[in-house]
Amino acid sequence: MLVRTLLVGVLFTWSCVARSHVLPLPVSALDTVVFHTQAERLFDEGMTRYRDGRYQPAAERFLRIIDNFGVSQRVTAALIMGAKSYYALGTITPARRLARTLLESYPESLYLDDARYTLALCSFQSGEYERAALEFLEVRGTSTDTALMRRAERLLFAVAQRHLTVDQVQTVMVRAGESATRNSLTVALAERVWGMGDVQAAREILRPLVAQPRTVAGVEQAVQLLQRIDRSGVVKVGVVLPLMRHTDQSLAGELGEELLDGIRFATDEHNAKAMPKVNIVVRDSEYDVGVAARQVSELSADNEIVAILGPAFSNEVQASAGIANSFGVPLITPTATADGLAAIGEYVFQANPDLSVRARAMAQFAYDRRNARHFAVLAPNDTTGKSMAYAFEREVLSLGGEVLDLQWYQPGETDLRVQLSAMRRKALERIDTYLVSFSTKMKNDEVRRFVEGGVPQATVDSLMNRSASVPVEFLFGAGGKRVADSLRIPLQLVRMKYDSLGIPVTNIDAIFLPIAASSEIGIVTSQLRYFNFQALMLGTGNWQDVTELEQNRQYANGVIMTTDAHWDDQATDYQVFSQEFQSGTGKRPTRNRLFGYDAMKLLLETVREGATRRDEIASALTRVRKFEGAHGRISLGDSRVNSVLTVLQYRNRQLRRIAEIDVTRREITSFE
Repeated sequence: MLVRTLLVGVLFTWSCVARSHVLPLPVSALDTVVFHTQAERLFDEGMTRYRDGRYQPAAERFLRIIDNFGVSQRVTAALIMGAKSYYALGTITPARRLARTLLESYPESLYLDDARYTLALCSFQSGEYERAALEFLEVRGTSTDTALMRRAERLLFAVAQRHLTVDQVQTVMVRAGESATRNSLTVALAERVWGMGDVQAAREILRPLVAQPRTVAGVEQAVQLLQRIDRSGVVKVGVVLPLMRHTDQSLAGELGEELLDGIRFATDEHNAKAMPKVNIVVRDSEYDVGVAARQVSELSADNEIVAILGPAFSNEVQASAGIANSFGVPLITPTATADGLAAIGEYVFQANPDLSVRARAMAQFAYDRRNARHFAVLAPNDTTGKSMAYAFEREVLSLGGEVLDLQWYQPGETDLRVQLSAMRRKALERIDTYLVSFSTKMKNDEVRRFVEGGVPQATVDSLMNRSASVPVEFLFGAGGKRVADSLRIPLQLVRMKYDSLGIPVTNIDAIFLPIAASSEIGIVTSQLRYFNFQALMLGTGNWQDVTELEQNRQYANGVIMTTDAHWDDQATDYQVFSQEFQSGTGKRPTRNRLFGYDAMKLLLETVREGATRRDEIASALTRVRKFEGAHGRISLGDSRVNSVLTVLQYRNRQLRRIAEIDVTRREITSFE
């Protein structure tokens, strides 16, 4: 990033210099062989277009001068401006050709320095970094233009610092000889060696330079780098996971080991490329809240520990997060999903969305993208089901929607007749009809009330002649019952036949179904179909079971759900990552390994950017908005809970990603 920023700045300066100082270009002795008026006109036109950023037509005019007026007063100026135009277009080969022609054919030209600088920029853009460094070095050594020399030296240092190997830097240093430029390259060499983890060697490279007076070029840079090296040291991160190395609880142990695989790979990846280096101190929580609390307490008391990754389970986090918070140690749980964990304190972070975020995501998606306004909830009456159901209901109400009914069942229950019958009744009650009966025996006073309410006399007469019965809304509109009551007009209630399953329930737009396990997919979907609900089904993570969905596809088709982990294993980027992960660990990246990898990488990114104290790390984590992980995006913010989920839909025997939603910001990215 530093090199890119520096390059943009140098290119901007170079472009401005070209635009503001090339006209009028000086004419060398070789340029005065023949004066051509048309060449002068073409050159002026080319410069006008160059200044306007129209590089293609500018290049065409400069080429016409070169091809048609090769012995004119403007040929060398056309060569350098043609090279710059092609460079600005990103076409490196013709830019190089024109710059080299100028250097080889016109050794007396006043534009040789510009030509060498252009060649160096072309090499940089082509990724030929050693060649670019040597060309920038040549500009630095031969130019008499002070500004151009400074720009070349800045880019030379940046290329050496970020792109050259240690051997390549040393090669360039030999070519630099004993000069101020060599001092800058010495600093770049030390930084490369430090980045490889050899702190002592980096110090040895800098010592001869820092011994010189600070007025000597490069010495101040060397002093500053040496101070950074001395301050860097090694960062220690605590890891608390259920490794179960002394018990036989294999499932919890498998989870912990897979999370640790991901954490270790992220750490190794960081240490191979970045500073400061990071060591992890691993502790076993033994899937025991007391042990987890003790391990977190011991790590928090160690002043060298800057953050703790884990525990994995919500009850372990509940027991230990307050301890870490009291020490001011950032604690990041990669997998815990219970509500309220991050609320324990400002140093507690959940890298996985909590239950409320998951429920709110479904409400927002259905309301914003499926135009649902009337909802129902069928949920298990365990702690998780209740948390999600109530969070969903609150979100619907805050959005302006309505929850018509909320029904509970025991997890694993197979007969939902009571719940779905009650839900049908409540829904169909909303469409019960109130009728007004007319007859020829209606009294004048009664007729007058209809007319006062806005019903035309002719309409009343027609209805009386036919002794008709009509819905009250036909006479008085949507608020007909209220109007009729105010006019003291008698109404007849005609109830829907709730038990007639031939009547579909159509006035519930969506039903939220936070099932307790994927084994309930067939139970819930088949009975919703039996009771003739024609509503969009909304699920959560337990619905992401392709086998169960496939077995019940005649009922489950169209269900929409959220997931906290989704990746495209056919994508090129993911395949490269997967190969690197397997090469580094000997294992394939599973869901839990990705959770561990992303949580650790999130933490390491803050360290790499300079946060090495506990408070600095906590502050940096609250600013995380769009961290792109291998399993999905993470956005923390002030809530310190990841608010991003992927939305999936099972349709036509395929489970596919249709959206990504950031609940806190109510942002939905559609992939449909």
